[in-house]
Amino acid sequence: MNNKSSLIIIAVGVALVLAAFAAYVVVVKIPSDLAAGIAKGVNEAFNFTPQVKMENTVVIEQTVPITELAIVSRDISVDYTWSHEWLGSTKTIALRGTFTAKAGFDLREPFAIEITKYPITVRANMPAPQLLSVQMNTYKILEDESGWWNRITNADRELAVAALQHRAREEAINSGMLAETRAAIEARIAEIVRKHDATIDLGYSWRN
Repeated sequence: MNNKSSLIIIAVGVALVLAAFAAYVVVVKIPSDLAAGIAKGVNEAFNFTPQVKMENTVVIEQTVPITELAIVSRDISVDYTWSHEWLGSTKTIALRGTFTAKAGFDLREPFAIEITKYPITVRANMPAPQLLSVQMNTYKILEDESGWWNRITNADRELAVAALQHRAREEAINSGMLAETRAAIEARIAEIVRKHDATIDLGYSWRN
């Protein structure tokens, strides 16, 4: 075998090695590093690790040391007035309460990241944002007035407080907290993914 043939064989061998290495980097290393990087980024941001799939194969399992992820917290003030008339005698209860509402995600539901290789794209499948809690901090009795023969009972007061709490939940839902929660999680996850030069697509498993 002459020197020219030897050089050709060596060049072909080197090319094959480089091609194999390039294929390994594109097919294995880059997606694997992306999966690990996204999982780490989500954990650092939200204190849980999402499930990560690569081409329908789970490569990282979901780990949730918390069951709920609160994203948005808001203080609200709510008024509620109730009255009842009987035989011309009216009783009235008026309350004002302050509440702290929190919106976020139930992590008992799947929160998964799916990575495809050709081209490298990332899809985040998340549960729908929801109102996690509405805690009553204080409430004030603005009016508690019985009629002459239509007296306020303890049951009336308990029902009024329950109605106040129900109205607070409605106020929280109507305040835009869920949309704000969705926008916040989208922005944060997109930031994490784009640090790894990947394209992000977001999906939700909405509650009916």
